[in-house]
Amino acid sequence: MKTVYIETLGCPKNEVDSEHIQGALQKKNYTCVSHPKAAEIIIINTCGFIEAAASESIERILELSEYKEQNTCQKLIVTGCLIERYASEIKKELPEVDIFLGTGAFHQIPDIIQQTNRSATVCTPKPENAFGWYETVPRSFKADTKTVYLRIAEGCSLHCTYCIIPKLRGPYRSRPFDNILKEFQFYLDADVKEIILVAQDTAAYGKDLSASHNLSDLLTRMSEKIEQKKAATRIRILYVNPQHIDDHLIDTFKTFQAICPYIDMPIQHANDQILKQMGRPYRQDDLKRLIEKIRTTIPEIVLRTTLLVGFPGEKEYHYQDLMNFVHEIEFDHLGVFDYSDGDDLPSHHLKDHVLDEEKEDRRHRLMICQAEISYKRQQHCVGQVYEVLTEHLSEDDPPLREGRTYFQAPEIDGMTLISGKPVPSGEFHQVRITSAMHYDLIGEVL
Repeated sequence: MKTVYIETLGCPKNEVDSEHIQGALQKKNYTCVSHPKAAEIIIINTCGFIEAAASESIERILELSEYKEQNTCQKLIVTGCLIERYASEIKKELPEVDIFLGTGAFHQIPDIIQQTNRSATVCTPKPENAFGWYETVPRSFKADTKTVYLRIAEGCSLHCTYCIIPKLRGPYRSRPFDNILKEFQFYLDADVKEIILVAQDTAAYGKDLSASHNLSDLLTRMSEKIEQKKAATRIRILYVNPQHIDDHLIDTFKTFQAICPYIDMPIQHANDQILKQMGRPYRQDDLKRLIEKIRTTIPEIVLRTTLLVGFPGEKEYHYQDLMNFVHEIEFDHLGVFDYSDGDDLPSHHLKDHVLDEEKEDRRHRLMICQAEISYKRQQHCVGQVYEVLTEHLSEDDPPLREGRTYFQAPEIDGMTLISGKPVPSGEFHQVRITSAMHYDLIGEVL
């Protein structure tokens, strides 16, 4: 019985892929281990979305290749977006790797591992040709898991000039409605406390299906299941592109208590000229109207966004327009990335590329601005009582229990540190907030 170690880099969608890979291998009697030193086979599921992610993936591949030199690892396998993007160059650059698999070949891992080729195997079928592979491949699931990502679609059909995702993942493909609900019911029965819906654009769900299902319908059915079961489970939705948020979806957020009033809405920029060059179909006034409607309809809503600075052609006045927008809107959570260039991107051919130092300076200034906004908004939480999902113990001395409110998504937002009486992980507790930092809260269990 072979032992396998799987390491995942990148976004939650990659985590879902890795859990299906693990499930497929366990079905073939492979044993998955928690440390590469104990593995005969090492699999690295990579990210190649931006240059920094690709560099991190390559660095980790080289680090894990040392186990081959120590003769504890027999096969080193690299999968995922890095291979999909750089398949033609990567084989000669990484001779340590035995098998390279693109995102359209995940389901072939159990069979390809059996091969005894002396030369490296490279397999990069079109991602869309592997449509729905995860529907028939079991997903590894630990019984004590309390937060889980549920993928509702794969790929993307937008044509943003800075984005490589359609090439890496293929066109947008919604999962069948009933298949998603079946998986959702499984997690509900397993007493999962937070189910997080993910896709490249969750709000586009169903637009490619012949049936009339959409994200609002899906959320309604999920919420009804929670109500029928009287389950202590909440739903969180990530990656909602603003052009697909309609009145029906906003009303659905408002109607059902099980849905976290939290919208992760990556706008990328707020200057009309830059948005047009990015290939985004909305303008600043559209965003303002949408945000006002959301906040008016759902007063308790928390908004997160992602911004991209240093896009080709971005001048200081474009950047100042973005900065003014951030000042005016006051997002609750905000992430900023430097534009990452690549010769396989349409934006690569635009004029007036921004220097790296200028990108870094703009990101830094924007994050200082957001830190002030975040600190001010966090202070409104002091004295309030929130339902907090408890998680790990912190590394403090003495340790505090970490947890998350409805407005704190895992890994990307802050957390709530809980003092007072000891409480176990994986439960909801009422917590009164006693103090607030820029991103984290501190509270005590009632």
